Amino acid sequence: MKFGCMSLDFKRFPLEHCFRLAGAYGMDGLEIFCARKHIHLPSFTAKDAGVIRGYKKRYGVEVPMLTPNTLGQDLNICSADPAERKEVLALLKQGVDAAEMIEAPRLLITADHPGYFRDDREVWDLLVESVGELAAYAEKKNVRIVMEPVTPMESPVVTTARDCLRLFQDVNSPALYAMLDVVPPMVVHEPFSQYFELLGERMDYIHICNTDGVTDAHLRLEQGVLPVADAINTFLHHGYQGYVTAELYTECFRDPELMLSNTVRALGRIRTELGV
Repeated sequence: MKFGCMSLDFKRFPLEHCFRLAGAYGMDGLEIFCARKHIHLPSFTAKDAGVIRGYKKRYGVEVPMLTPNTLGQDLNICSADPAERKEVLALLKQGVDAAEMIEAPRLLITADHPGYFRDDREVWDLLVESVGELAAYAEKKNVRIVMEPVTPMESPVVTTARDCLRLFQDVNSPALYAMLDVVPPMVVHEPFSQYFELLGERMDYIHICNTDGVTDAHLRLEQGVLPVADAINTFLHHGYQGYVTAELYTECFRDPELMLSNTVRALGRIRTELGV
């Protein structure tokens, strides 16, 4: 099992600062949030990729995943507007290209809120069409497309492990995977074990934080209703050995280094207890 942090939590700081702190605090990886300060996909070049590969080598930090800035941005892969779908697919393909260039194995996607008064079948069909096109593109680049379920407050389209399984069945691409963010299953009262039992080896990534169990808040590890040590022990029980990346955007924007230190201390105690 490897542990990482997210550049989203450091969105007010330069990308190199994120790498420097991730390395200094002993994180294995840095998940990069694709916003202008870190990776601006429409203008990303081979020169930019070379700089990031240099950061990886200099600070000894991997990039396990790129996360495009699409949630709540009018960039919806199941939009009723063909122009919007075309725009977001172009952006996500640029994300696949960027991942390939910096040797990151994954690109995160979400199904944003489709809007009210929509037909559920139409929304799902457009999701399948868009994800299928993106996954076919990613297959050629050896990049995994990782669907992240979100809370029902954010979007009702993909919120559970079973939604991910249905998407696997309908898209049928070896490039398509899923991940577990610990907040949505806590909100919808879904056991973490369902992700591992239903999705098997295609359960490919984890976002860890704590939660109030009611909202989409991503809280520091020691504040909330989730017993984090037991969650990580559950992941281990199901044979998970991949990335567990801290996502603490509710806490971090004022002083993300303080929260990174808090996260590393909490994880250190948990890892010692569990022998990870």
